Amino acid sequence: MDRFYPDIESLDAFTLSLAGLGEKIQCNHCQQYGQMVSHGFIYHQHASAGTEPIGKRVFCSNRHGRSGCGRTQQLYLAHRFPYLRYGAAQLLIFLASLLMRRTLEDAYQDATGQAEPRNAWRWLKRLRLNLTDFRCFLKARRRPMDAAVQLKNQRLSLLFSTLKPLLSLLPHCPCSHYQIQQQRAFI
Repeated sequence: MDRFYPDIESLDAFTLSLAGLGEKIQCNHCQQYGQMVSHGFIYHQHASAGTEPIGKRVFCSNRHGRSGCGRTQQLYLAHRFPYLRYGAAQLLIFLASLLMRRTLEDAYQDATGQAEPRNAWRWLKRLRLNLTDFRCFLKARRRPMDAAVQLKNQRLSLLFSTLKPLLSLLPHCPCSHYQIQQQRAFI
């Protein structure tokens, strides 16, 4: 079962068709078929504009004679990251600013409007943890890595030399396209 979808309509259509798909959909936890049930939307709260749906939940039902495990899985829109406040657009602005040699604080403020860059370090850590996956993705598409970007921090140099060809390989929103193609979170 895919975890990331391009838009809310395709995600909603998939979850509404779970009953008809029956034996084709398997639970990731208990490996049983035909037990998945749509369980409602996941919303992102905006301060002024209200709420925005960013995904849906599906439930491996153990009710009404079903023998599922009772666990819930979350399916997301590709432009959102699981468990993060900001989406793909903000991360892309952040990475583009860093690749243009802006300071970490300035890049984070450009992307989010927040003055405190504490979460920027968390974003970089999560990107470094996915570095192997990014490099395998590029290798599978026979894209060479760029020469190491020369920075004071060696770990950031390695990360940016991988992110630069990755961002140029994928279309207009690389984070979303990566999540749809790989079915794993970009960050």
